[in-house]
Amino acid sequence: MLKLMIVDDELWIREGLKQTVDWPAHGIRLIGEAENGKQALELAASEAPDIILSDIRMPGMDGMALMEEAKRRGLDAKVILISGFSDFAYAQRAVQLGAFDYMLKPIEEDVLLRIIDRCTAEILQKRKLSSRLDKLTELARESVPLARQKHLELCLSRPMAEHELQPIWRALDIDLNPERLVVLTAVVHDWGERGLSEQGCALMRYALGKLMEETLAEEGGRALACPLQEHAYADVAVVAEPGAAAPPGEGPALRQAAERAAQRAQQLLGLRISIGASGTADRRRLSNAFKEALANNMDYFVHGGDRVFAGAGGGPAPAGRCGANGGGADCRKADAQPAAPKEPESPRDEPVQAANRAELFDTSLSNRMIHALQLSDGCRLAALLDEQLERLRESAKHHPAMNVRSELNLFIDLLLSKWREHGMSDEALRLLKLQLYRCPLQDWKATVLAAFLPHRAGEAAASPSTKRAIDKALRYIHDNFHRGISLGDVAEAIYLNPSYFSRMFHAEVGEPLSKYLIRMRMAKAKELLEQTPLKVYEIADLVGYKDFRHFVKTFKEWEGMTPAQFRNYGA
Repeated sequence: MLKLMIVDDELWIREGLKQTVDWPAHGIRLIGEAENGKQALELAASEAPDIILSDIRMPGMDGMALMEEAKRRGLDAKVILISGFSDFAYAQRAVQLGAFDYMLKPIEEDVLLRIIDRCTAEILQKRKLSSRLDKLTELARESVPLARQKHLELCLSRPMAEHELQPIWRALDIDLNPERLVVLTAVVHDWGERGLSEQGCALMRYALGKLMEETLAEEGGRALACPLQEHAYADVAVVAEPGAAAPPGEGPALRQAAERAAQRAQQLLGLRISIGASGTADRRRLSNAFKEALANNMDYFVHGGDRVFAGAGGGPAPAGRCGANGGGADCRKADAQPAAPKEPESPRDEPVQAANRAELFDTSLSNRMIHALQLSDGCRLAALLDEQLERLRESAKHHPAMNVRSELNLFIDLLLSKWREHGMSDEALRLLKLQLYRCPLQDWKATVLAAFLPHRAGEAAASPSTKRAIDKALRYIHDNFHRGISLGDVAEAIYLNPSYFSRMFHAEVGEPLSKYLIRMRMAKAKELLEQTPLKVYEIADLVGYKDFRHFVKTFKEWEGMTPAQFRNYGA
């Protein structure tokens, strides 16, 4: 209901207005009355009336002054003035000040109600329009990031003219230097221990994009991320403006930020990724920079994942490890000046010749591998994969990694199309494709065996027995759990594919590695809480938690009480 306040210095008039009209029947609630403008302002400050019915002539502060002061204070109320003086000057002045209407005494009930009903209708209409405008504003605010993402996807797909770009960037508030931009592409090699689903992967791509944006911003640069949900060669693209301090053509700070983003992706999201960086380009040529970043990043196929790749002179870039155990110094081996966008005739863009393609994936080899899969012959399949690996490595010496990867993806599609005949669901095939499309060459054999023959994968992929591999992993975990290690670190230490190792560990130990690590860290934390005077944040660091709040939250979820409560009251 709308709120009404009556202001008049004569009590009998106030009482008459209160008693004469059935205000609730008109959707109005009386919130109070006042003898003059000063009292009315005090009441209005706490009650925020929608309508003020006020006399003009009052001692202290009259109706005119009340209306002026209410307007000055920003009170959003309709004012209806009442006067016993039929003076046109008063009416004119009231209208100038913004009065809704003006009535003369004695007040006739039907006249008052007509004005009140009209005033109520106007207030409700204004609220309806305001509510609609708020909803439209919110929808527009929510749609801008999506529109910005779709536009960036378009910029990455084809060259665009400046007259096309300028108004769109202004409308979408893309606050990047249009003359000096770098494109980064990220590929997820391992999604961690979480179950893969289409929606889950989409959410993780979005989270990875935001993480990269924030990490680049810490170096003084600006960036916009674009998750790539259906791209064959990348999961996230980021258009970034290097920090102002970076010299033209060089971006060591940006590459260092990319290295940190790769580390954080593993620590915070459980993702193992590689990142490729382009040289600088203006916004009209973002599509060329995108292709360059993809080509540079594709060197993960030959050199392995968990790295940042930036081309040097158009050729493959040497790169250091950028995982939890990799040092920034090694990664800066890739800090040569990024290559300029390449023309279509660049050798990196030449297709693999037909003869080489036949050599890589001849019909005979494909048929033999498919036959081994159908028979679940892990030993035969492992031998064929070794043969294929030799061909792939030899081809990678003479052709760009992107081209070899493209040909391998065609072979993957052939395998999956044959596997569909065995009744595998579309969702299962999609997940297999996601794993196989992102697999470095060094993990190719183990990934295929684990994907198609999970019950035989350990036989052929791991040189020691499963038990010896688990024992070695457990020793590494017990020696290093306090360092904040992850699944990727353990798998790397025992030379196994992370996805395969994750499944093997769960099967042999009976729980996921993440849960095993938490159990071990909580046990050590309880021991330190009981036997030492160390501060809680010191204990958190000693058991592998760099984020104190995350440690406290995990401890409470695991033990049902905070570390401080455990120390005070025990288990």
